[in-house]
Amino acid sequence: MQEGYGTKVPTNQLIRYAILFYWSLFWLFNIVDKFIGGSLFLWVGRDRFAQFQKFFASAGLESPIIANAALVIAAGLEVFAFVFFTGALIYFLRKKQDSSRSWFFVGIIFTLITFTIFSIGDHIFGDRFELLEHTLFWFLTLFSWIAFIRLNKNTAPQPLLQKKQLAAASLVVVLLVSITTISVFNYNSNYFSRRTDALNAEKVGENIYKVSFPFLGGSTVFEKSIEKFKKEYPGKSINHIYTVPNPLRLKKADGLIFYILTEDKK
Repeated sequence: MQEGYGTKVPTNQLIRYAILFYWSLFWLFNIVDKFIGGSLFLWVGRDRFAQFQKFFASAGLESPIIANAALVIAAGLEVFAFVFFTGALIYFLRKKQDSSRSWFFVGIIFTLITFTIFSIGDHIFGDRFELLEHTLFWFLTLFSWIAFIRLNKNTAPQPLLQKKQLAAASLVVVLLVSITTISVFNYNSNYFSRRTDALNAEKVGENIYKVSFPFLGGSTVFEKSIEKFKKEYPGKSINHIYTVPNPLRLKKADGLIFYILTEDKK
């Protein structure tokens, strides 16, 4: 080994390892997000059960059983994808290339099926943002398989980085990790309360009040907002709560706008 160089490894094997590691970590975080089902300290997740129920209700299927069953099936596909990608990674580290390729192929199939189902659902429910995201991941999955196969040939080990390059790369990594960590802790310290705090109701008409949800606001925000409204307006009784139709709130991310219709207590 020449002086000034780091460990020699085949570049193609390093890329294949990165592909396996990425997809294993990707599905792991997706599974954890579904188990958490909301927001915790240092974790800004989403209530997937509420999201699926909202999607199916918009299509006229208001039974939560149907939405929950669909979510369980989707979660099952993700678990299978995670298992096979992780298995492929383990076999790859053990230098069992054929087994790694077989497990990776099955993981790719489960991933393509998952994103295909999600994309069809996005079409049905009219969620263009999710459709774009799932379509991009579908093509990324296909590209990952092509890259993994094309890099299957063994090449001679090559020096990766010189000492100065390694030091510079390490500095960049530490800087990026530090910025990300500071950003996450800053959000949890200053903005996480938006996920749980009650919202103010804005009066927009006679006995009509509007409440606009923050980004990723969940059921906790809704319940606390209603409770706060009752305390602030003890002389009002709530008759109806209406949500704004989807076409009118497409630009509000996945935030919710609802109106509270009241009348004076007798």
